[in-house]
Amino acid sequence: MSLPDKRLWTATASGGDPRTAIDGSYSTHWVAETVTPPWLVIDLGRIATLGGLEIYWGRQSAQRFSCAASLDGQYWEPLCATRHGEGGCNVFAFPPQEARFVRWSTAEPSSPAIEIVQINLYAPDEAASVLEPGRLTVLGQGGPVRLAPGDSLTVDFGYIRSPLGVLVQWGQDHGTLFSVHLSDDGQSFREVGRILQSHGDTDSFYWRVTTSRYLRFTLHEASRPQGAIVEELMLRILNKDRMPIGRLERAAQAGNGELYPQSLLGRQVYWTALGDVDQDEQALFDEYGNLEPRPGSGQLAPLLRLDGCLHGAPGATGIRHELAEGALPIPSVTWPAGVVELRMTALVQAAVAHVEYRLTNRGESRQSGTLILAVRPVQINPYWQHGGHAAIRSIALDGRRVRVNGAPYAVFSRQPDAFTVADFDDGDVVRSIENGPVRTATRLDSDSGLLSGAFEFDFSLEPGAEVTLVAAAPMCEGLEPTTEADFPSRRRAVVQRWRERLGSRRIQVGDPEVSDTVEAQTALILVNATRFAFKPGPRNYDRTWIRDGSSQALALLYAGLAEEAKRYVLWYAERLYPNGQVPPILDPDGRVNRGYGSDIEFDAQGQFVRIAADVYRLTRDRAFLEAVFEPVVRATRFIEELRARTNAVHGPESRFHGLLAPSISHEGYNKPTYSYWDDFFALSAWRDCAYLAAELGAADIAAEAERQAREFTASLTRSLRLSAEAMGSGLLPASADRLDVDPTSTAIAFEPCRVEDVLPAEYIGPTYDDYRRHLDIIRAPDFSGGFTPYEIRNLNVFVALGRTEDACRLLADALGWRRPAGWRHWAEVVWGDPRAADYIGDMPHTWIGAEFATAVRRMLLRENGTTLELLRTVPERWWDGEGIRLAGVPSAFGTVDLQARRTATQVSIELALSGPDPEQILVHCPGVRRAHADGIACECDGVFIRTGRFARLVIEL
Repeated sequence: MSLPDKRLWTATASGGDPRTAIDGSYSTHWVAETVTPPWLVIDLGRIATLGGLEIYWGRQSAQRFSCAASLDGQYWEPLCATRHGEGGCNVFAFPPQEARFVRWSTAEPSSPAIEIVQINLYAPDEAASVLEPGRLTVLGQGGPVRLAPGDSLTVDFGYIRSPLGVLVQWGQDHGTLFSVHLSDDGQSFREVGRILQSHGDTDSFYWRVTTSRYLRFTLHEASRPQGAIVEELMLRILNKDRMPIGRLERAAQAGNGELYPQSLLGRQVYWTALGDVDQDEQALFDEYGNLEPRPGSGQLAPLLRLDGCLHGAPGATGIRHELAEGALPIPSVTWPAGVVELRMTALVQAAVAHVEYRLTNRGESRQSGTLILAVRPVQINPYWQHGGHAAIRSIALDGRRVRVNGAPYAVFSRQPDAFTVADFDDGDVVRSIENGPVRTATRLDSDSGLLSGAFEFDFSLEPGAEVTLVAAAPMCEGLEPTTEADFPSRRRAVVQRWRERLGSRRIQVGDPEVSDTVEAQTALILVNATRFAFKPGPRNYDRTWIRDGSSQALALLYAGLAEEAKRYVLWYAERLYPNGQVPPILDPDGRVNRGYGSDIEFDAQGQFVRIAADVYRLTRDRAFLEAVFEPVVRATRFIEELRARTNAVHGPESRFHGLLAPSISHEGYNKPTYSYWDDFFALSAWRDCAYLAAELGAADIAAEAERQAREFTASLTRSLRLSAEAMGSGLLPASADRLDVDPTSTAIAFEPCRVEDVLPAEYIGPTYDDYRRHLDIIRAPDFSGGFTPYEIRNLNVFVALGRTEDACRLLADALGWRRPAGWRHWAEVVWGDPRAADYIGDMPHTWIGAEFATAVRRMLLRENGTTLELLRTVPERWWDGEGIRLAGVPSAFGTVDLQARRTATQVSIELALSGPDPEQILVHCPGVRRAHADGIACECDGVFIRTGRFARLVIEL
């Protein structure tokens, strides 16, 4: 029996307007407000038989929730539940159940407020199903299902959908080898994931964006001979099939592709962040010149009409990307349409994003046409990046000013010559104006959330002539932007403001790509930052981790911005728990973030202590040390508790004994793991605590920290060796339980932790030989997978091992991973196909940028106790032109000013230090025959020169 028509349903809830959760519209949503616990009850109007349920989520979803059924609204029977909600679309199925009322509820606080776009209920013959009899309950946590090795669970969604992954909740017996296959027809299946080793509890699959109707989960091997128990198979389904973004995608795919946001065509788009000094907000500006002034706002997209035809940047060849002075966060995009060139330059001043559109006639005859700026209900951050649709319910033009959703959106430097606004009708406004301007009313409102508008500006240019238009868009509420100041003057002021903040360039080498990229990271870290916190990205990662924040603080410290680094450390120090645990994630306002990973990332201890020690090493700021010392000691002592948790379950004979408790700090692990990543940071914390205590004269604390460091060193060295022997591969292990290999994770033992002495020496070389082979794979033209530029960390290892060729190749690779290269930054994930519609994390990803900048600095200058190491690895191109220059680079020996030049027979180095003398200066110079420091002969061995402090060193090759 079918269910009553949805228009006859009614709903009540703990707050908000519950009708929006059942109104059939995917452009609205019910907001649970901040009620604890929130709930929503649907009344079907009569008793019906249910067999399935779907929930489409908005921006915030519940992690744990349940649904129950009732005949009378008083007595409730469970329908389905999950502890693993992640948003998107939840699909449940269950045995037939009669009900008139359905209740959704969660015990979680709804802060931030939970958003449900739509709840759909299905009769048994319309719901998702499991083809193997008796196993339907796994789709609703309605009861465990035992699978024998070789058994499968085959889910029929009922129609083609977009499955993204599954999560398996195991019972007492778990699978150890299992796989997932997809099929469009139920006959031909393709494998999309396989897990070869599991330790129970939960396991997760994710795969590349795809579609299918059928999903088959197959158990191959289990922890017990009789098989495994599956308590829940949680389906990860993209929710775009009925959402507004799906409608927009279908329209773009049916139209002229170059005129639409490329994410709607399933093509990756890259962007940069726009921001001002000491400003919390960031706008996005993408590789095609599209502007998103505020998170979730629609984008302002440029198009050109020439000879009656519309053109978009995606159809152009030879698109160029640049930054002001090569490194400042004032990006430009230039693209041609025939002989007309459009150059867009973007900047931020006083929380307003300004874009100049400069049209130039590169031809030999007059050119007439139209610049069109289209407001589209699409975010720059794509759908697969948790972006996508940007609801636009009203657009109004008043002279030069545009309002979207009732708020100021943009103001133009001149009034448009034509304006078109349109509701969605199998296409947006571009469909209306593709054959010419269409003038409409100056305001339109619609509940669809899919309005779009086009503002047209005519031009006529003689050969070589230019014309400009400026758009200004507020990045926060309460601003009315203007374009009164001319753009060149505004640009000069912003350039000067950034230059004053950054100071003169600290590192200059003969390869400008390296010099520009290093300096660009300093500016981009500040763009992504709030007043106190360093965030790794402007949208997806709009919060701060001590993990990435400490790396960014170190990059700023190396760049001479010590006060910013101090401020971050002191701000974080105030937020430690009383027991010394360092909260791994904070919201920008300083509150502890309670999302995934909260309080189970145990690298946080060492990262906090490490950056505190680094700040003191370079600044010698006694007041800072006194302010941060007690939190440092408290954080370090919490490591004892973490080790005690492990020792309570693993005896002295185990390779786990003495390690930190398992955590999810290592981003490659989706559940708590005994990752050596945590232990390397913890060991560095004990050593750094001893150093800081000695500096402060706290002898008892220093002695205790040294004792703990020695004990932990012994435990960690023993565990690494036992794990390596258990693996039997001759490689270094990344974790004690998974027995896997991850050179990029192990690299932190070298930098920033400086604890590489715990690594069994015989395994180091083979491990990084293995990594070199991995680089050969991702360099191949046919490579289609993904990886993360965190691999830049391995540059530190190659330099430390003296593997110059490998270091130089990796450096060149890393520069090639920038997208677009002219904007000199990275996304968190790089795919072999640059247009693959897959998750790239966020960008500019300034943790990765910080890793690059600090690695380059260490190639040229590194403190090793009381030794100053110079020119550790220098690629050939770095000697070009004026060679290598360090200008006021902070170090433990004061600021460093250095100029190094090379000829065919000689290297000359001029050096000035403002601080204490190093006991030794070690200069790396392969091929050295003789060297004189201020005229005095130095000790040389063909590779290294050892000397004391000097003003001028002359090296003969």
